[in-house]
Amino acid sequence: MADNFFVTAVIVSHDGATWLTESIAALYSQSRAVDRIIAVDTDSHDNSVKLLINAGINVLQAPRDTGFGDAINMALETTPAISEKENELLWILHDDCAPSRDALEKLIAEIAEQPQVAFVGPKLRGWYDRSHLLEVGISIAGNGARWTGLERHEHDQGQHDAPRQVLSVSTAAMLARRDVFEELGGLDPNLALFRDDVDLGWRARVAGFTVKCVPEALVFHVEASANERRPIDVSEAFLHRPLLLDRRNAAYVLMANASLWQTPWIAVQLISSAIVRAVGFLLAKLPGYAADEIGAVGLLLIKPADIFLARRFRKSHRLLSSSVIKPFIPPRLSQIRTSWERLTDLISSWLHPVHQVNENNELEDFGGAASYSDIGLIDENFDELELDSAPIRSRWKGLVNRPLFLALTATLVISLIASRSRYGSLSGGALALAPNGAHDLFAQFAQSWHTVGMGSAAPTPPWIPVLGVLSFITFGNVPLFLTLLFLLTPPLACFAMYRAVKRTGLTPLVSVLGGVIYAFSPVVWNSINQGRLGTIAIALLAPAFLSFAPYQAITSSASWRKIYGLALLSALLAAFSAPFLLLYTCGLSAALILRLVHRRQEISETGIAKFLMVANLDIEKRLLASSLIPWILNAPWSVSLLVHPTQILHDPGFPLHNATNAWHIFLFNLSGASGVPWWIFSPFILFAFVVLFHPTFRIHALFAWAIFGCAVALSSTHITGHGSSGNYWSGSLIVFVEIILLGPALKILADVIPNLRKSSVGAGHFVTALSVLVALTSISFTGIWSITSGSQSLVSGSHEQVMPAFVASLATTDARPKTLVIRQEGPELNYFVSRGTDLALGEPDVVVPMPPELEDAIVGALSGTALTSSRIIGGYGIKYLFVKNPADPNLVRTIDGIGGFTRSSSTSSGVIWRVLAANPRVAMIASDGKISTLPSGSIGAQGEVETIGKISLGEKSDSGWKLLLNGQPVEISHNSNGVPQFILTEPGAINLLHDGTKRRALVSLELIALLAVIVLSLPAGRRRSEVPIEELV
Repeated sequence: MADNFFVTAVIVSHDGATWLTESIAALYSQSRAVDRIIAVDTDSHDNSVKLLINAGINVLQAPRDTGFGDAINMALETTPAISEKENELLWILHDDCAPSRDALEKLIAEIAEQPQVAFVGPKLRGWYDRSHLLEVGISIAGNGARWTGLERHEHDQGQHDAPRQVLSVSTAAMLARRDVFEELGGLDPNLALFRDDVDLGWRARVAGFTVKCVPEALVFHVEASANERRPIDVSEAFLHRPLLLDRRNAAYVLMANASLWQTPWIAVQLISSAIVRAVGFLLAKLPGYAADEIGAVGLLLIKPADIFLARRFRKSHRLLSSSVIKPFIPPRLSQIRTSWERLTDLISSWLHPVHQVNENNELEDFGGAASYSDIGLIDENFDELELDSAPIRSRWKGLVNRPLFLALTATLVISLIASRSRYGSLSGGALALAPNGAHDLFAQFAQSWHTVGMGSAAPTPPWIPVLGVLSFITFGNVPLFLTLLFLLTPPLACFAMYRAVKRTGLTPLVSVLGGVIYAFSPVVWNSINQGRLGTIAIALLAPAFLSFAPYQAITSSASWRKIYGLALLSALLAAFSAPFLLLYTCGLSAALILRLVHRRQEISETGIAKFLMVANLDIEKRLLASSLIPWILNAPWSVSLLVHPTQILHDPGFPLHNATNAWHIFLFNLSGASGVPWWIFSPFILFAFVVLFHPTFRIHALFAWAIFGCAVALSSTHITGHGSSGNYWSGSLIVFVEIILLGPALKILADVIPNLRKSSVGAGHFVTALSVLVALTSISFTGIWSITSGSQSLVSGSHEQVMPAFVASLATTDARPKTLVIRQEGPELNYFVSRGTDLALGEPDVVVPMPPELEDAIVGALSGTALTSSRIIGGYGIKYLFVKNPADPNLVRTIDGIGGFTRSSSTSSGVIWRVLAANPRVAMIASDGKISTLPSGSIGAQGEVETIGKISLGEKSDSGWKLLLNGQPVEISHNSNGVPQFILTEPGAINLLHDGTKRRALVSLELIALLAVIVLSLPAGRRRSEVPIEELV
C-alpha cells in the first residue's frame, strides 16, 4: 500500500554487536522500505560501528556516556526535516531489536488515517523464546513499577492482537510523527535510559495526542540493558547500576507528570514500595538490589530542583488535565492481584518442584500449566483431534477415590461437634485468658517488668510473639485464632501426618490411615480438652520437622540453606517445648562429641589449633550450628533455662493436677481431668514393639523408646511454678514418640499384609490383626467419646471471673491494690497474688517465687503463728485476702483470730478480708510517718512530693527499678521486710520506672539473629546478569 510518508530510521548502538547483525538485516528486509537510515554509536567497545558501516549506514560518533534521548537528538540535528514536516515519520530503533518483515508497513497503516495519533508501537516478543510476550503497550503503576498488563511468561496466542490505545509504547521500534516529537521536546534528557518512553507517552497524552499499539506489527527484543547484558555507561547512571537508574527514573516520571495534589501520596507509595521491595531483595540475598531500591528514592530527593524544572516544562506544553491518563494507570486491585499471582507462582515453584526424567535419564523440572501464560503454544490441529469421551462416574465413587478428602471432612465434622462448648474466648485448664489483640502479645514480649504476682523480670517465652504473628491470620484477633486452632487441630494434625508419612513412599490410602490414627490419638484430644497449647503446637509442627530426617540431613552433604531451615524449624518447636530443646541439643551434642572422639588420633597428630584450621569439619560445623541456633533464636528465655533448670519441665500455661495412675502412660493415654478415658488406649504401644523387632527400623525404635523412657521417668514428677503446682505433663514427648513410630509401623504393615495370604497362619497374622483391630477401635471410641462426654472439657468459651467484682474494679485506681487468693486443691493449700484480673496468656510463664519475707508472713498468717504477718503482707501492697469456696472453716477461723485482718464480706465465691496495715503500691512515707498514695500506673509512677521521706514500692525487688528525684537518680534500698524503697533527701518531682534498656537490647539482638537465619534459610535470588538470557527473553 502506497503512502506519502518519509520514514527516517534512527538506530542507537552501544556494545550491541551480538544482536546488531540480525537487527540490520531485519531493517533492510522491510516490505515498506525505509527512506533514510542514520545510526548513532556511543563509543562501542565491540565491532558495532564496523557492522553499521559495512551495511552502508551513516554512523555518528558520540561519547560513551551519552544518553538515549541525547543520541536521538544528535541524529535529528544532522538530518534536516523534509519540507512537509507533517509527512515525516521517525522510526526509533534499538540495536537489540529485530522487526518482522511487515512491521513498518503495519505501523504506518495505523498512523496514516489518524492525524491525532502521535506515536505507534509494535507488539514486542522475546528474542530467544519468540512466543514469549514482552509488551503490548506499557504504563506505570503508582509505586513506579513498569506495567504491561501481561502474565508472567505469557505466550502469544493472538489474545492481544486488536489495536488499542495505550499510555505509551517502547522506544524499541516506536514510530513517531517527527513534528509532534520535536514539539513535545523529544525524550527528556534527565531520563538518559529507562522510562523515557513512558514519560514521552504521558506528555503526548496531556498535550491532546493519542498513542496506540499495533499488535500486528511484531518486533523481537532482547532488552539487553534491563537484563544486564551490557554495561550501563550513561552519565546519569550512578554506580552504573541498571535497577538503580530504572527506579530513580520511574520516581522521576511520576513526580514530574502527576497532578500536584497527588504528589504527596505518590511520594508515600514510592518510599513504602521501595522499602517493601528492598526487604524482599534482602530475603532473596540480593543486598545490591535492595540498596538500589532505597538509593533510587534518595537520589531523587537530594535533587528536588530537577523535579521543579521538569514540572515547569511540562506545564507549558500541557493542554489537558493529568486525569486523562487515569484509564491507562493500572487499578490498585489489578496490581495486587498480579503481584499475588507472581508471588504464589514463585513460592509454589520453590516448594513443589515437579521433576520428570528425560530421554537421557536426567532429572529435569516439569511444571503443569498454572495459568494461561503457562499453556504454551497450541497445535493448530488441536480442535480436529478426536478425543475419547471420559467415562461418567458416580459422585459417591469419586469420593471413595479421594480418601484424604473423606478423612479431613470426617475429622472436621467430629471436631465441630466436639467443640460445641469451645466457641468464644477460650480459657480453662492449662490455658490462660487470651488478650484481645496481637499487639498485646508483642508488647508483653518486649516488656522488662511483668505485673503478675509480686512482679517479675523473667523473660517472656518466645512462643508469645509466635502466637502474635500467627494471629495475623485472623487479623490480630487472638481469641478468634485460638478458637480456630483448637477447632482445627484434629484435621490439621491428620493432614500434617499424612504429608509426613507420604514422604516415606507409602501409598495415599495408607498415608491417610496414618493421619487418622494420629489425629485421633488420645494425647491430641487430651491436649485440646485440657488447654495444652504447647503440645498442640508440637503435634502440628513436629511431623513436618521429623519427616525431613534432620539428623541424616545434618550429617550428610545437605546444603547450608537446608541446615538453617531445619534449625529455624527446630527453634520454633523449642519455643513451645523446653524438653524438646534439651533433648534435641543433647542428641546433636552427643553426636558431635562422638565424631570428635572418633577422630582423636587425627587431633593428637595435628594439634587442636591446626586440626580446627585444616581438617574437614563440614559435618561437625553443621552439628554445632544446628545445636546452637535454637538456643540463640530463643534467647534470653533459653538462657534462663540454664540458670533455672527446673523450668525445662514447664509447659506453656498452668501445671495441672493429674489424678490418674502413672501406668496410664504405658497405654499412650495420659488421661486426666476431661481427658480421654484410660481404657481407650492407643495402638502405638503395639507399634513400638512391632518396630523394635523389625531389623530395618530398629534405630527408629531405639530413639522412640529412649524418649518414651524419659516421658515415663518424668511423668510422676511434681512441679511447682507458673503460679501453681501440678504433675509434669509428658504429652509433648509422647507426640514425638508417636511420630517416630507411625511411619515405620505403617511401612511394615503395608509390606506384610499382601504376603499374609501366601503364608500359613502364624505370629504375623495375629500381630497384624491385633494392630489393625486396636487402631480401628481406638479411632472409633475416641471419636464417639469426643462428641459425647468429651465435649465437656476444662477449656470452654465461657469465662467465670475468679476475683469478686468490687476487688477487680480497684485494680486500676491510683493505689493499685493487690489481693492474696487462697484456694484448696485436694490436700494442698495453694495461694497466689492477684492484681484484680485473671492471668492472661504468657503471664503464668513469667511468675517467679515471692520474696522470702512475704512467703514466711503468708505461711504464718495461714497457720496462725505470725502475729505481725498483716504488717508485712500490707507492706507489699496486698490489701485483701480472698479464700475461694469451698473454704476450710478452720482456715477462716484462723485468719479471723490472728489480728490485722478485717472480714469484708462472705459470698458464694468465698470470704474476703481487708488488710488493715496495707500500703498503696507506691507509697510516700513522710519523715513524720504519714503515708500518702502516689498515683501509679501499671508499672511506673510520677508525681510531686512536698517533704522528705521515702518511697515504698510494693513490688519484688529488682535491679531494674529506678527512681529519679528532680532528674537525679536515687539509690534503691530495702526495709527490714525486704520491701524496695528510695530515700528522698529533698522535695520535688519524682519519676519511678523500670529500666528496660537491657531487655530491649536483647530483643533487638534476637530479632536480628532471627532475620539472619530466615534469610540464610531462603533460596538465594539471582541477579539478572546471572540468569541465562534464554530464560528472560
